[in-house]
Amino acid sequence: MDTCLICGEDQDFKIYEEHNICTTCADIMEDVMGEYFFYVIRQSSRPKAHKGYFNYLNSSSQYISDYKKLTADSVKYTKDTSQRVADVVESSKSPSHKRYFERMQAVLDWLGKNPDFFHYYFKEYYVCPDCGASVFDTYAKHDVGEWIVISCSKCGTAIKKYFSPKRV
Repeated sequence: MDTCLICGEDQDFKIYEEHNICTTCADIMEDVMGEYFFYVIRQSSRPKAHKGYFNYLNSSSQYISDYKKLTADSVKYTKDTSQRVADVVESSKSPSHKRYFERMQAVLDWLGKNPDFFHYYFKEYYVCPDCGASVFDTYAKHDVGEWIVISCSKCGTAIKKYFSPKRV
């Protein structure tokens, strides 16, 4: 039996075809990647100082693709989130929350050492699977209990759903 690349425990089921990651770490990976996904598409819709230049590059040479946008800030995001998770682990009074965030810390540490996983993970998420619209131009966020659903605002297709009991 294979062991998880992140925690070293037995891998009970292969969630990601190309990576040995156990179900527990994969569940937390989904939470981390979902939060990152929403962070990137939300940031991309805000005006930026260099927006005109990026638009020029996009229209003239297509240098910056939507796929690239999803992976460009991954290292910075992993480092920043890792620090916030460490603070939560230190201050957590609930044993179950502490275990969750300790495992999240392990996932973030692994992502920090394996930034290529972002390319693997997001290869399907930069356009709507039904209508082909860019998720950066057409997305809607819905809070459903402790879940956040990102969908295409053009056709309504759910693109990404993730658990977020407490944002970090």
